[in-house]
Amino acid sequence: MGNINRTHYHELNLLLWDMHKKFIAPKTAFELYEKRWGYVDKDKLTAKEKNLINLLIKEFGNGCFMPATH
Repeated sequence: MGNINRTHYHELNLLLWDMHKKFIAPKTAFELYEKRWGYVDKDKLTAKEKNLINLLIKEFGNGCFMPATH
């Protein structure tokens, strides 16, 4: 999997409020989804973004997703 264009994934783009790179490493995306999951509006996740999250979980979470709680 290559670097991810953040502008293709609305919720991920919002999670990256403190980063200015257009492309991010998949592992970074996975880690930020876990760390900042509480800020994700699950109702606004597109099928494309849900698919990305599932791919990241398989690749970097070994099938496990452990979102941080606030």
